[in-house]
Amino acid sequence: MFCRNCGKELAGSPEFCMNCGAKPMAGSSFCPGCGAPTTPITEICTNCGARVAKAIDGKTWKPTTAGILGIIAGVVGIIFGIVIAVLGAIGGGVLAVFRLPALGGMIVGATAIPLILGIVAIVGSIYALMRRRWGLALAGSICSLFCVWFLGIPAIIFVILGKGEFE
Repeated sequence: MFCRNCGKELAGSPEFCMNCGAKPMAGSSFCPGCGAPTTPITEICTNCGARVAKAIDGKTWKPTTAGILGIIAGVVGIIFGIVIAVLGAIGGGVLAVFRLPALGGMIVGATAIPLILGIVAIVGSIYALMRRRWGLALAGSICSLFCVWFLGIPAIIFVILGKGEFE
C-alpha cells in the first residue's frame, strides 16, 4: 500500500503516513497500489491497473438523502406536537368546565410524544448528514418513521445502505 498524498510505501495499514502525516487514502496524487503519480480525475492507474476513483471520494447520496428526509419528517413531527399543545391549551379550558381533568393529562402526553420523536429525528438526521455515529443516525431515521411514515421508510433504508460511510 502506498500513501495517496506523498506516494511513500506503507507497511501494513497505518492510520497516518509517517512521511507526510496525512491519512493514507486522503490524497489523490499517487496510486495506492503501486505509488505511481495520478491526477484527481484518474479512475484506474495506468501503471498497475488498480482502481483509484473509490479512494478519492467514497461518499454516496444515501446518507445525505436520509438526513434530509429525516429533518423534514422531524420538523413535521415538532409542528404536529405544537399544534396538539395549542389545541390542548384551548380545549383544556373547555375540559375543566365539564370536570374532565384526566383528559388534560392525556393531551400533555400526546404533545410530548411527537415533540420528542421530532427532536430525535432531527438530531439523528444531522448525524446522518455528517456521516458520524451510525446508531444515532439510524435511531433518528426510525423516529422519523413515526413522524411521517412515507419519509421515514426511505430514510431508514438509506441509512442502512450507507452504513459503510459512517465513522
